[in-house]
Amino acid sequence: MWFEVLLQEEITIDKQYYIFLKTIKFLREMENDFSYRQIIEEIFPIAEKNVVSFEKEKHFLKDEIQEYVQKYRIFWIEYLKYQIWLMGNIEDCKNVEKVLNFEKVHLLGRLTGGVTADGDYIIVCSNVKREELEKQKEEKIIRYDFLRYCAYEISPEKMYLDIKLRQKMELGIEGVVTGLSYEQRGINFDKIRKNFACLATPGQDLFLDYHNFLWAYKETSFKRKVEIKYCIVGMNFYKLWYDLSLSSNQDNMLCFYKRLKCAHHFHKMDLWLLKYEENLKVCEEIMVENYMDIDYNSNFHPELYYKEVNKQYEMSDEVYKRDGEEVKKVFHKPYPLTFEENVGILEMFLKFLYIHNIKTLVYIPPFPKIFNDFTPQNMKETTWEVLLKLKEKYEFHILDLSEDKAFENKHFADWSHLNINGANLATEILNNYMEEIWE
Repeated sequence: MWFEVLLQEEITIDKQYYIFLKTIKFLREMENDFSYRQIIEEIFPIAEKNVVSFEKEKHFLKDEIQEYVQKYRIFWIEYLKYQIWLMGNIEDCKNVEKVLNFEKVHLLGRLTGGVTADGDYIIVCSNVKREELEKQKEEKIIRYDFLRYCAYEISPEKMYLDIKLRQKMELGIEGVVTGLSYEQRGINFDKIRKNFACLATPGQDLFLDYHNFLWAYKETSFKRKVEIKYCIVGMNFYKLWYDLSLSSNQDNMLCFYKRLKCAHHFHKMDLWLLKYEENLKVCEEIMVENYMDIDYNSNFHPELYYKEVNKQYEMSDEVYKRDGEEVKKVFHKPYPLTFEENVGILEMFLKFLYIHNIKTLVYIPPFPKIFNDFTPQNMKETTWEVLLKLKEKYEFHILDLSEDKAFENKHFADWSHLNINGANLATEILNNYMEEIWE
């Protein structure tokens, strides 16, 4: 380091003193920076001793100049790190501070009052007024609040399922299950005989089913050199008309962006997602490994979002009338263009599975009587026409438990989801069926 010439005896004393004065001058420029105050306060008394010695005897004190260089090295290493400001409320800033990589980062402090800041980056930890952000250079701003929103604030359950999925894939898998919460909650993945990873999450559509599968396939086949042998494709009788990115819950698409790098029909977010990509790259550099998992676990209790559902659905005239209206909303999807696109996506998905010799089961899970009562017959017939036509091309199996008489209200937690007893029964049937068709 440039200031270490102060310890080199071959350098003339005049040149040493010149460099020594430069080091002090630089410290003077930094002394009002609170983040460096402690180390500077330790250095200045040592510097004063060397100034006095030089003025009297034209040389430095040996021990003191060595200590000075040692302390200055600590200061300089901090100065060469990324210089980071945090911006937002105190609690959120504290949480972000926990995941900074201090081997690469020097924290300048929390920015308040709309002061224009120097430094490398300003990490926005929570909502900040637009006029305050406009005072800063745009290229310095990292919207960690947006990254956090995408990762787990939209759906804490999605983040927890993602962590569990990555853990499972590290251990190795034989197959995957795609679909919605009907498959995620309606299959007991601890009791299913083959080693399946759950790619099913609440609100997921066929676009996400397909792209999540492609992600899992690349993760296993290319990175881990392990082949996926089986795929259970979750299906129901409204899914061909459903597009998450055009729904009222379209923000949930953001939960998948970091993994998939695509967002389907989500053009209003295009500019934000470009910025999001840049921010992810910076955060990979200045944050600790798995920073978002750590942040999530310090703010939430994951067990609250993924647990066995022991609730039992109880039917009455009032419940039937109320929940019947909810089922009607689920099936109110007069979207012919979405249907056409989804048929194409489903065919691409099934073709990929067929070409890569992955044994495939299209699985229609059990639903309670009220759900089946309000399932439109035309949507059901159209779905079957599509499935049977594709089955002729791609040779997959279909297991339809939607109206299986083995499932009663006592097996359901609500008007569409199985409880743990129902999930155990569905898993037993799945196990037997897979043994029959694949063994």
